[in-house]
Amino acid sequence: MAISVALRNYAQWFNATSGYWNITKARAVRAEAVDDIVKYHEVLHRDFIETRRAWNRDSQAVFAEAVSPGSNPAWARELKTLFNMLGSAWVEQNDEVLLTDVGWAILNSAAPIALLERQVRKYQIGNPQTSGRLTSDIEVIPHFVILEFLLGSYPAPISKEEFIIFVSRVHSHQEIEPMQRRLAEFRRLPDADMEEFKSLLDASLFEKIARDFSYAANFLTLPAYLNYRKGRNSGIEVTNEKAARQALSWYRQGNDTYIAFDTLKDWYSYYGVVDNTASPIAAADYYRSVGKTERAVFAYQKAIEKGLAPLEDTVDDYRCRVNGEAALETWLVGNLGRLETGLSLVGSQYQTNEAGRIDILATDTNEQYVVIELKRDKASDVAMGQLLRYMGWVRMHLAQGESARGFVVGDSIDDRMVYAILAHDELDKICELKRYSDLGVELRTHRSQDDCRAEVVELSTQQPS
Repeated sequence: MAISVALRNYAQWFNATSGYWNITKARAVRAEAVDDIVKYHEVLHRDFIETRRAWNRDSQAVFAEAVSPGSNPAWARELKTLFNMLGSAWVEQNDEVLLTDVGWAILNSAAPIALLERQVRKYQIGNPQTSGRLTSDIEVIPHFVILEFLLGSYPAPISKEEFIIFVSRVHSHQEIEPMQRRLAEFRRLPDADMEEFKSLLDASLFEKIARDFSYAANFLTLPAYLNYRKGRNSGIEVTNEKAARQALSWYRQGNDTYIAFDTLKDWYSYYGVVDNTASPIAAADYYRSVGKTERAVFAYQKAIEKGLAPLEDTVDDYRCRVNGEAALETWLVGNLGRLETGLSLVGSQYQTNEAGRIDILATDTNEQYVVIELKRDKASDVAMGQLLRYMGWVRMHLAQGESARGFVVGDSIDDRMVYAILAHDELDKICELKRYSDLGVELRTHRSQDDCRAEVVELSTQQPS
């Protein structure tokens, strides 16, 4: 059996393309190490969080000594990588250490292994922690890809060399099926042809990926339904097919999808929160918040296909809404005085990590923080919940305990929002409701066959602002 043209072409691609699933060297994330992982977080809490100590060369030595007396301070850098991989702590050079929601849960959970397994299932490549030449064009959830190879069209355990040659080279979920076909063809080769094919591969690149295999395999097989088989015949296999298929079904139903996060804080605000899942709706919301309209529309279309989006919005309606919100935010950022005289911009799409993104954050003439929540259409009582959450975060993290104020601005105001404010005697003093018409403008949209343009128009002149 000769090596096919398709496999020879793949060998050329393998050699010409450097990107692979680069999971950085760290302390092993495996079931047997859970007690140690909890201990690392306990030391981080005691010696850094409670003392507000920054992470630097000196404090790394303190941390390493507390975890393992007499150990090399460089060992602490492996633990920093571990915290990054788990999304459990914000550990950056010369910065104050912070535990995420996941980190606190690991400290307080009676079953931390379940939390760690969940993080593995959510982990994606690339992310802002793994950005660089090796992962810049990769957009996958690796655990999902592993399950597809183990249980999909050509089910079988994955050997170490199969992981290196095929699995770790999957750059997108669309590549899973063609890569499975290549692997199936590789498996059918006679031994002599198989060795000839491997001889076509760049040996240095093969070895480079091989050096990372144990770290990747330990991490990706943490869920109990998979096993990293070590030794001469090392590889990845299923140990509980029913549970593995349930996990694969979860992915296939669209409950977790890849999101191209812009910044490290954006990545942590998703990955570091226990209950977050990257559904197509969550992806659409994120892309809307960072102004990536076409990515948002594509994610929304996927949500409709999976039955996860409300049917009242077509894709075209959604595109109009996204463009409208962006136009309104841009206008209001440049015209804060229309909302209240003396407002000064702190930031738009202000990232809070735990609470989400604030549409607009400002300060007033008394230097009190003002949170502004924008709605393209009718502002409902859901917006009030968002506003209060953001105001609470600002009070805790920015205002040193002093109160913040807020506005909800929408095309119209739902009566339920008015009732929500009337329910509290003081709420109407710190939360105000405004219509765009109150600011002297309206939003006008212009639809074409494949686009929807939005502009803010002055009511007095009916001209674009």
